[in-house]
Amino acid sequence: MIQLTASCPPSCVVCSEDITLCQGLTYILAVPASTKALIVTDGSITSVEGFNLSFLFNATLLRLSANGITTIRDDAFLGLRTLKTLLLDQNQISSSSITYSTFHELQKLQVLVLSNNILSRIRGIWFMSTKDLIRLHLNGNQLMSITGESFEMAKLGKLRILDLSNNFISSIEKRAFHGLAQLMEIDLSRNRLAIIPDTFSSLAQLSLLSLDQNSWNCTCKLHDLASFLRKYVNSSSRMLRNADNVSCRASENPSVTNLLELTEVNCKSALKHPPGILENRRRNYGRDVALVAVFSFLGGVGLTCLVLALFNRKFQHGKANEHSSGNCCCRTLDESQCGHEPRNYLTKGYCNCHLTRENEIKVMSMLGSGRETPLLKENSHQATVKAESKCTGLKMPLRSIQKENEQMKNDHFLCLNCRLLQSYPPESSGNAAVPNEADGLCQKQFQRRVRMGHSRIKSETRIASVNPGLSLENRDT
Repeated sequence: MIQLTASCPPSCVVCSEDITLCQGLTYILAVPASTKALIVTDGSITSVEGFNLSFLFNATLLRLSANGITTIRDDAFLGLRTLKTLLLDQNQISSSSITYSTFHELQKLQVLVLSNNILSRIRGIWFMSTKDLIRLHLNGNQLMSITGESFEMAKLGKLRILDLSNNFISSIEKRAFHGLAQLMEIDLSRNRLAIIPDTFSSLAQLSLLSLDQNSWNCTCKLHDLASFLRKYVNSSSRMLRNADNVSCRASENPSVTNLLELTEVNCKSALKHPPGILENRRRNYGRDVALVAVFSFLGGVGLTCLVLALFNRKFQHGKANEHSSGNCCCRTLDESQCGHEPRNYLTKGYCNCHLTRENEIKVMSMLGSGRETPLLKENSHQATVKAESKCTGLKMPLRSIQKENEQMKNDHFLCLNCRLLQSYPPESSGNAAVPNEADGLCQKQFQRRVRMGHSRIKSETRIASVNPGLSLENRDT
């Protein structure tokens, strides 16, 4: 916006034919054509257009600092061919606000200040017409890298001072400053540089270099740059600004704390014994030892529990066998008829052996095969005893013994002979009578009845083999 005024506004400090100095304006006022310097600062000018500055045919200095400028038209500086100094610092100028034609008319421009804006990249095409540029200030922006295209297309053969400080630059390509043969000062301080190649060796005129306040990582990748800097500081005509602050924040070799201390010897020693690798190995070793100890402990506990479980199971099994063997005192099928019963009689008073499912199956299988069972054997003894009781005149009838046995459960083996032997002991030798004729008759009758008993047992065995389900009680009946 331009406004023609007959007198200088109250906010202007100087208003003359050569110099106009104003502050706090919202527009660019019209000045006489004889003006050499126009300075308008600390205002609220957001856009720069061509007709605002169309009368500055003789101006050599234009300063529009701290106005909040966001837009620069392509014809904004059209006709300012005598302009040598352009100050656009402390505004909101972005990289997209600058085009090829923005500085096209400024062929005699020597100083360009774009500090403290929001530039994110640099394009060499911006400076193709500014062949006489000596100072370029790009500090305080948002630059992140300097590539070969940043100044390659720029015709800046006379550039002496380049300020790139206070940005976010983290990488610089090796050919980034090619074409800047006359460059004498480079300021790269207060950036985020960590590892960059030696990009300064080709600058023969470089006399002042600032690399302090960066995040240098003194690895062997910086060996070439460190060699160049040691030679640089040893020259009497060159200076590395704030050389003590070119410190290494993360070094492979703890003994290296400054970029200038990085030598080939340090690199070799760092490669042989990388502290990071050794530290990782120590950590990994400690972790492995801890894991082995934990797994060994868990394995030992598990093995102990398994052994205890097996031992407990075996102990319980043995105890169960002992309990069952203590309760069942019956003889086996192959054992003599009542060889075990005196022992049982002494402990319990009678032999009461339960017929378990296993014994029942064994007995029934033997009945099916025609083999005589213990019960049938005992029945044969009953027949014998019955005959004996008739001949000898037993005091306790056989029927009473059978009746007593019938009161027991059907799944028990009955030992009549053992009970009879215990109840009726043999007479003493002193009372033995001489056999007479009646005794011989009784003995014959006894033997006949025994044979009848055996015949009955055989017939019952055949019936059991034909009909195994027939109960023992029915057979006796």
